[in-house]
Amino acid sequence: MYQSLPLDKIRQKIDSLDNNIHDLLMERADLIMAISEEKKKAGIQIVQPAREAKMIRRLMSRHRGPLPEETIVRIWRELVSSVSLLQTGLSVAVYVPKDTPEYWDMARDYFGSVLPMQRTDSVQNALSLVHEGKVTFAVLPYPNIADVNAWWARLIETIRSKEGLSVIQRLPYGDKENYDYERHPALVIANAKFGESGDDYSLIGIVSEDDISRSTIMEEIERSGFENCLLFGASHHFIFCCHDYLVPEDDRLEKLRESLSALGKTYVSPIGGYPAPLAYHNTSGK
Repeated sequence: MYQSLPLDKIRQKIDSLDNNIHDLLMERADLIMAISEEKKKAGIQIVQPAREAKMIRRLMSRHRGPLPEETIVRIWRELVSSVSLLQTGLSVAVYVPKDTPEYWDMARDYFGSVLPMQRTDSVQNALSLVHEGKVTFAVLPYPNIADVNAWWARLIETIRSKEGLSVIQRLPYGDKENYDYERHPALVIANAKFGESGDDYSLIGIVSEDDISRSTIMEEIERSGFENCLLFGASHHFIFCCHDYLVPEDDRLEKLRESLSALGKTYVSPIGGYPAPLAYHNTSGK
């Protein structure tokens, strides 16, 4: 067998580093559990994508060396899900149509390898499971511009009835050139609030009792001060997405409500959103 004193020293140093990393992971897990207990006492929601996004962005800003950025994100996603999420009994329902298995893969990437997940071939079933509290999260397709009678119309109506559901995350977690999952983005729905991370996208639901064209809705959105928004839906239910964190009292939303009310009875309100997806600059560090 090949013997090398320099190689042996390097391996010994790696073994020592592995022990230190393991000690730090165990210490971190203890701290996370303490935080989870304090959240329960204070009635603070366990899942906080905005906090997680800030943490990941901070790590990416200091990352260097050959370890790929995606690996760092994957490690920290596993840490978050395996400790704080698993210990609080959370679970996921994922809509997985036969022709789009990517939804399951994206969910597993985000929620980690240990959090319980179940498949469903019905969008409405996944939404019902999270609405009824049988699971904590539902992973459902991102809106499509051509959507008619889309699943998210029910989501808007549920939020409209003050039942607490909202969009809290978008998958995949990061954007990269040639990333196949980007062809099939998804949303994470939960009985939780969408918090501000400092760089966010908001989704706004619109319900009209009268039939209003997409072009008319878009004109009123732009007149209200929104720029570069995407509009989904038709007829009575719409969603538009803008690169900003919006609260119901936002002046632009107030202006939009006023302009749309002149066209008929309408409902306009945020239905959640997600932190801006990470942009992986390369497959290795700086």
